Amino acid sequence: MGEAFHRSEEGEIGLVVPQRIALAEPFVTQSGARLPDVEISYETYGALNEARSNAILVCHALSGGAHAAGRHSPDDRKPGWWDLYIGPGKALDTDRFFLICINVLASPYGTTGPNSINPTTGRRYDGDFPVITVGDWAILQRTVLERMGIDRLHGVVGGSTGGMTAFYWAVAWPDWVDRACVIAAAPAASAMVIALNHIQRQALPNDLATARKLAHVSYLSEEALALKFGRERNEQGEFQVESYLEHKGRTFVDRFDPYCYLRITQAMDAFDLAEEFGGGHLETALKRVRSRMRFISFTSDWLFPSQPHEACARMLTDLGKQADHVCIDSPWGHDSFLVERVKPHLKPAIKAFMEAD
Repeated sequence: MGEAFHRSEEGEIGLVVPQRIALAEPFVTQSGARLPDVEISYETYGALNEARSNAILVCHALSGGAHAAGRHSPDDRKPGWWDLYIGPGKALDTDRFFLICINVLASPYGTTGPNSINPTTGRRYDGDFPVITVGDWAILQRTVLERMGIDRLHGVVGGSTGGMTAFYWAVAWPDWVDRACVIAAAPAASAMVIALNHIQRQALPNDLATARKLAHVSYLSEEALALKFGRERNEQGEFQVESYLEHKGRTFVDRFDPYCYLRITQAMDAFDLAEEFGGGHLETALKRVRSRMRFISFTSDWLFPSQPHEACARMLTDLGKQADHVCIDSPWGHDSFLVERVKPHLKPAIKAFMEAD
């Protein structure tokens, strides 16, 4: 395979070009709604090999998008949302694998969603955009892959709602996936997740900033807030944590859409593999899995705690499947998979799994 596949140093992706495809036919959602003129935004990193056997699907979280790594311009302030883990020598090694990240349906970052123009009315969809599901996201992802001539994935990986999507792939299309890495996710949204999302939606569409502030607190932990802010105040006398949350809310309004937020959180809440594939029984749904599976959790994540990850790995093992659970000690809560200080622990957990024979 060559020396590059085993080197320890890391390189950068460099500049990347966003790509788009338009569906020739209307897309019918799992709820039966018909969407004409659907466009899908995606990015790729690395090269697809001749056998088309080295593709890894990277699934983004709620507020992420297809821009997972590299920069669109030399002037970009930040690279893609998972640049820490995608590139030469990184956890998802582009010298070895072909990475694809596809923007999900209802996201505001290029794929058709509530902020798109409804061709029937000539106006934005807004609240008229239909309810969508994690399954709809995966179906559109599969459509893009098939357009590329890919009919099997070396792997699929994602965190949070991206982890839900990765889990969906492993259960829905077992012959498609060789290995699935589910990070900070679960086989169904818990009552806590649904409750928090419900409160956030009460602020929409007029107060997306408040919805985001509540969500952001849920992505952290008490220890993370104490480490970052404690009871410190800024020059105006505000607690540092207050000004931080105000900043997060303000900047999110500038880059996201309230109706997109509504539909994506609803998809998150409705996610339930046992219900969709097992007649209400998770074990029945997991019997479908044929891929290797790795579940990664974080000790301080109270939104998607470690217990469901461990339970899924154990259930799959009891069913004779290849599965394990890696619990990483981190104070940074649910967002640990995005935090640079967690990389020394998360990188080997992903890299070893994806590169194992």
